[in-house]
Amino acid sequence: MATPPHLPPAAVVALADLLESDTFASPPPPPPPPAPSTILSAWSHVRNPSSPTTTLAALETLYLHRRSLRLSSAHLSLLLPLLPLHPRLVSPLLATSPHLLPSSLPASLPVSPGNLLLLGALASARGAKNLSSNANSASTTTENLGHGESDNGRDGDPVVAVTRILDNMEQGSESCHDLDHLALAGIGYVLACADELQFRKILGSLVRVCGRTRNLSVGVRLLKLVEWLLLGFIELRKMHKVQVLFEIISPEMCERQDYVLFPAVMAACGALRAFRVASVRYRLDFDPRLKEAPEKTIQFAADKAVLEGKYVADKRILRQCVALGLTQCGQVTSHESVLRCVCMALLEELLPLPDLLKMLVQSLDGNSAEVVKNQFKRHLDSILFKEAGPVTGVLCNQYSFASDKAKTFVETCLWEYAQALYCHLRAAVLLHQGKRDDLLTEIEKVAEAAFFMVVVFAAEVTKHRLNAKSSEGFHPEVAVRILVAFSCLEHLRRLRLPEYTEAVRRAVLVNQENAAASVLFIESIPSYTELTSKPDLLSLDGTRYTWYRDEVQTSRILFYLRVIPTCINLIPTHIIRDKLASIMFLYIQHSNEKVTRASHSVVVSFLSSGNDTDQDDRIALKEQLAFYYIKRTLEAYPGVTPFEGLASGVAALARHLPAGSPAILFCIHSLVVKAKDLCHDSKVQDKSLWRSWEGSTEPCKKILDLLLRLIFVVDIQSFPYLLKELAEFVSLLPKEGQDVLLDDMHAHVAESDDVTRKPVLVSWLQSLSYISSQAARRESLDKDANACSVRTDELSLNRTMARL
Repeated sequence: MATPPHLPPAAVVALADLLESDTFASPPPPPPPPAPSTILSAWSHVRNPSSPTTTLAALETLYLHRRSLRLSSAHLSLLLPLLPLHPRLVSPLLATSPHLLPSSLPASLPVSPGNLLLLGALASARGAKNLSSNANSASTTTENLGHGESDNGRDGDPVVAVTRILDNMEQGSESCHDLDHLALAGIGYVLACADELQFRKILGSLVRVCGRTRNLSVGVRLLKLVEWLLLGFIELRKMHKVQVLFEIISPEMCERQDYVLFPAVMAACGALRAFRVASVRYRLDFDPRLKEAPEKTIQFAADKAVLEGKYVADKRILRQCVALGLTQCGQVTSHESVLRCVCMALLEELLPLPDLLKMLVQSLDGNSAEVVKNQFKRHLDSILFKEAGPVTGVLCNQYSFASDKAKTFVETCLWEYAQALYCHLRAAVLLHQGKRDDLLTEIEKVAEAAFFMVVVFAAEVTKHRLNAKSSEGFHPEVAVRILVAFSCLEHLRRLRLPEYTEAVRRAVLVNQENAAASVLFIESIPSYTELTSKPDLLSLDGTRYTWYRDEVQTSRILFYLRVIPTCINLIPTHIIRDKLASIMFLYIQHSNEKVTRASHSVVVSFLSSGNDTDQDDRIALKEQLAFYYIKRTLEAYPGVTPFEGLASGVAALARHLPAGSPAILFCIHSLVVKAKDLCHDSKVQDKSLWRSWEGSTEPCKKILDLLLRLIFVVDIQSFPYLLKELAEFVSLLPKEGQDVLLDDMHAHVAESDDVTRKPVLVSWLQSLSYISSQAARRESLDKDANACSVRTDELSLNRTMARL
């Protein structure tokens, strides 16, 4: 923070540096000390200018290194003629040495920010030194800077000159739109040096003039200026000026003077920040009642900003200032209007993504896309976007102390914002992906910030709404709203935030323990028709829509598919049949592997689920869906269907369907048929395939391994059918294939400790081995010479097959 008032005039430049940025970031460090030759060369170009360009470059060099300069009268004589041409570069240089200013300046010099800075420097010099020897020089200087004579004969007073300039700005005879960091720095030093009466008049004029600018940057600088002033007053124990400030920005004065409210809000926030900083810097304990006055001003402004049905001037900038200003204040008293105002500012001003996207998708004009892209770029560079994180912190802080009614209002706003963002982002990606990826890159920068905002807020909500020990009561329906909001923003999730993980964990736990919440969650899933239809937006008419390429929607459904298994036990069977089944199988053959794997997980969780209230209906639905599941899954294997998903689904089907279920038998038969097809495709007659069988990753090898694992998984009623199907399959393979599979089977049986099945399997394998050897023997005998023997062997083989 800059030096407090009444220190050397060079501090005016430091205050100007503090106010130069229209953000809350600390001023950048000064550049490294320049080489003497650099400064000498710059003065040389100022003294002997060869062109306006070289003069400008020289002044920029001097301005850059102004903190290192020590000016003399000769330097000032070079700079003064350049003041009208380059006031923003020259005035900060002159302000470092106000005692060297000549007795008169050009009478034609217009009022400018540089003039106000010089007046502040003169006021600071008077306050710091109080030297009567400079009175005549200062008198003429301020007379010219102030454009005329002051009242009551006080021509030499820079405070009076600044008062007159501000009066002219109020009346419209001087422009108020040049109120930049230089002007505010000069006014700040005048305020620091003014007596109480002058302070009251100048500050009131400043609040009104700032209001006329309708400029957020002016508001931010005013906050920093008030903080700087109050820190100086606190250090010098001039608390009466602090009280004057609070009187001027009080709600009563705001209404009486009909202020534009945003400067009063920023002044109040600057005062609160000063108290916050001073309590640490000077180790002071302020009376809590001292904060009440500025807090009342903020609350009054927030009341006006959230009014509905009545026109209040400059609502947008007022909301912006309330939200931004509170990020600098620390802990403030919770107030319903403040909470609502911060919420509205965050969603509509700091992260207005739905509105910008709506504008983009409702027009297919290429120029409109470029206009929106430039808007996004400007917004990314603005203080509004940069302060979205801190404002989210203010929102959470205000929310944590709010009433139930106020909490509900803000929650509803956030969940609706997530829904709107999903709808418009989905359309924007569909329209511009592959065509305007540069535009989508800019959009996603803002969208990711919106994702973080919703996640951080949702984590705060879980602490109050999903805590059974909370005095505010337990609200399981909020868990569903959080999960639905997260599903809408899943496309934007790039990092695993701890707040995200904790919010999802708490919401899922609530769903697992609350049947009503689980049902509400399932019912929130978009219907089959919604999922396969293009978004209902006019700008998409005529655009071909392919549902499985809809990335934003796919991300949302993937979120649902990951959460469904955690609560499917509580979902009634009729809801699974009516709502979930079609969606579950729609995504079984999705081109996105993550979606397909998640779909298999949902099927496994359903097949493994139980519900005592409708057990018969659930079993019937499981059997019905199992047929369709096996058919759809094997259709897409290999390729879309991941083997791990298929294996887990088959195992769940075999374990959880009733013994001897037709669905299990259909599953076994379908797997054997698939194995036959895959083996045919893999050219099973090729001996090299079987020589490398053990380490093979061929799809047919995986299916056969799955069939062998099923031997110890299927129920005892389905067991004989599985052995029969395997025996028939093995008998069709060439000798090399039979030997390899029989070895695999022997290994599986030898490792088994199933005392019920193992004896049967040993006998079965012996018979199967015998069949295999007899088939090989037949092939090696001459058909004509051994026909009778072969017929005898065939009879024996048929009897053995029948026994198998």
